Amino acid sequence: MSKPVGIGVLGARSMVARLAVLPAIEASSKATLVAAASLSGPVPDPWANATVSDYEAVINHPDVEAIYLALPNDMHRAWTMHAAAAGKHVLCEKPLAVSPDEARVMQAACHSSGTLLAEAWMTPFDPRWRHAMQLAADGLVGELTEINSAFTFTIGPERADNYRWILDHGGGALLDVGIYCLGPAVELWGSQPTAVEASIDLAPSGVDATTTVQLTWPSGQIARARVSFVQTEQQRLEIVGTTGRIVLDGDAHTGGPNAKRIRVECDPATNSATNSATNSARERSIDVEPGDPYLGMINAFAAAVRGTQRWPRPVERSIDMLELLSQIRTSAQ
Repeated sequence: MSKPVGIGVLGARSMVARLAVLPAIEASSKATLVAAASLSGPVPDPWANATVSDYEAVINHPDVEAIYLALPNDMHRAWTMHAAAAGKHVLCEKPLAVSPDEARVMQAACHSSGTLLAEAWMTPFDPRWRHAMQLAADGLVGELTEINSAFTFTIGPERADNYRWILDHGGGALLDVGIYCLGPAVELWGSQPTAVEASIDLAPSGVDATTTVQLTWPSGQIARARVSFVQTEQQRLEIVGTTGRIVLDGDAHTGGPNAKRIRVECDPATNSATNSATNSARERSIDVEPGDPYLGMINAFAAAVRGTQRWPRPVERSIDMLELLSQIRTSAQ
């Protein structure tokens, strides 16, 4: 067994670092936390013993091989460049950058230094999401025709200092969670729809508080998505085919311990691949053993750093997603 990858964390007090990624690093046999820093306060327990003075100290720590970057979006480029210059691999929170051009600069820096640049979109590592996508691709509900998705939650006015509300920090609902809603369609149909229709509700700060979008692909497939910082919390993914639909409710995009069941609605005459009935012959469920998508992501990143497997989502696909998000913003404007 190879030595665990030494990881340093920039932005250790961010919510995703505290609640998800730091616990995943701790749980992983393939990675270990070496150093961490936060400019907004002390590194929280139980990881405080990894505290170093600042971000540069994390990057320059001799035992740090890779950086997990959980900073506001407008800081991703600069700190990725610092890490690449020091020969450190980078797992960067989504969105990878605030624009496709910035992401390309990051890509070039990591390519020049021979380091891995990976975007920390953890959803593909969730067992239920991955199984639902495979069922859709395998034709469980026939030829796929549309995808409907939502990811909405509230960031209250008391959190006006949250970078997601600040335009100069790369804020806005579309950039923050658009990848969750659009990712399934892009995975199945590619990142270049032929038609884009979008509407945006702007917050007083100038960022999009809510964005709704409809995309159409060359063969007629349609994806509809809604993301918001001001609507009631909802995560939902519906993949529709010619013979039925696959539905994920609850933690549809974030996964985790409660992501156990895939709901399938099919014509009974065509549905023989599911395993437990729910309310009727037309609606069935498929039970999935849940898992921690963040742990899966950390393990995959560590394996890619060690060269024992390829990172499953090349940075070019992250840039393609940023191009699509930019196209949506342009359409709405």
